[in-house]
Amino acid sequence: MRLFGIFIFLFISISACNAPEMPLPGITGKAGELVVVMNESDWNSAAGDTVFNTLAAHVYGLPQAEPTFNVVHIKSSAFTKIFQSHRNILIANIGKEHTKKIEMKTDVWSTPQVVIELWASSDAEFIELFGANQKQIIGHVLKKEQDRIQRSYNAQLNNDVVGPVKDQWGLNLSVPKGYNIVRNEGDFSWIRYETKDVTQSILVYSEPYTKQNTFTAEGMVEVMDAYGKRYIPGPDEGSFMTTFMEYPPLMEESTIADAYASKLVGLWNVEGALMGGPFVTYAFLDPSGKRVYYLHGFVFAPGKNKRNYLRQLEAIIKSVRFSS
Repeated sequence: MRLFGIFIFLFISISACNAPEMPLPGITGKAGELVVVMNESDWNSAAGDTVFNTLAAHVYGLPQAEPTFNVVHIKSSAFTKIFQSHRNILIANIGKEHTKKIEMKTDVWSTPQVVIELWASSDAEFIELFGANQKQIIGHVLKKEQDRIQRSYNAQLNNDVVGPVKDQWGLNLSVPKGYNIVRNEGDFSWIRYETKDVTQSILVYSEPYTKQNTFTAEGMVEVMDAYGKRYIPGPDEGSFMTTFMEYPPLMEESTIADAYASKLVGLWNVEGALMGGPFVTYAFLDPSGKRVYYLHGFVFAPGKNKRNYLRQLEAIIKSVRFSS
């Protein structure tokens, strides 16, 4: 009997060791939200102000003020299971017992999740640590947000758009259902998703790489405005899309399709009409280095917040790959 009991114990132990791990639950929360877990006293100090002012800073290139993230503060003592499944979490541990450290993790309590945790011995040390890593923190979360959008779109590709774009331009783009090609010329394509409230568009065009200012803000605006005037008419005769230069577009270096790119963000408007909105444009070379491609995304959504709509377009643009 005793041997039988030992056998049962060993069987249960082995079965427990070999049991498959339970899959993580799906994430909760809305796109663009970020939960900050921090003690109340720290949140109401300079450390909390630093976190909030950085993560909720206004996004450049939008017609109205919108934050980089919608920050939700949770007291450390209240950070229970209900909040642990959130899509984006930043945890601040401040106290004399902590050594300065930062970790950027994924899929801790749910998937696809990003968790950033910081440790510091004092408010001053935390502010220093956070400030030194703020670009990486924001970039890490935004990249995860972009990955989530691309994952969703890859599951619902519109082959009536994906196929023709590949055939004409040699580009693979993750364009989901709902988008359609509304204009297609030899040197220009207009892909659009439209509802009664929101219009999201991506323009594709290309030309020989011959200009020295191609990858500058001035050079990109020159090309964008030329195609806008030629192919994007406004509601009135003689009106057309142009760059709103009273709000100077912002350029930064980036990468796309595993290659260098110039990224430009700013506002567009229609010459001669009261229409406008935000845009994001990438300029990059083809593998031969002889042609420059432009992927230009823009949003028209009067009276609506536009941050997330523009990020959806950028996720499509950033999915681009040259077909082999």
